[in-house]
Amino acid sequence: MNKLPSFLLLLLLSLSICSSMADFRVTLFNDLAENNNLNVQCQAAGVDPSQHSILFLHDFTWNVNPSTVLSCDMSWGNVNGHFDIFDAKRDSTRCSRNFCAWRVKQDGLYLFIEAHKRLELQFTWAH
Repeated sequence: MNKLPSFLLLLLLSLSICSSMADFRVTLFNDLAENNNLNVQCQAAGVDPSQHSILFLHDFTWNVNPSTVLSCDMSWGNVNGHFDIFDAKRDSTRCSRNFCAWRVKQDGLYLFIEAHKRLELQFTWAH
């Protein structure tokens, strides 16, 4: 089953919802593999620091202030990493309509780059 259409549908639906100019929505979509949950704990001002376990083909979204850096510890199986999944200085022009869409795969984290109209590998996992 091709998972790209479901991710793009999520992206298009999210883009169709009007967002505040003050906040960014940052979404992680788990596309690792069946039976692989993505464990995530993020830190930023105004963000709930609780841990989330994102099921395969599911997502989780944070609303962040544009001055915030959203920094996350992630793991699945024996693999882990630490990533800044939102930094306004870096992402305000790369994300579409205040929405940053990440697709997490076994080789790393992909961001939908608005200017290129495609997912591009941004981070790889530490092994």
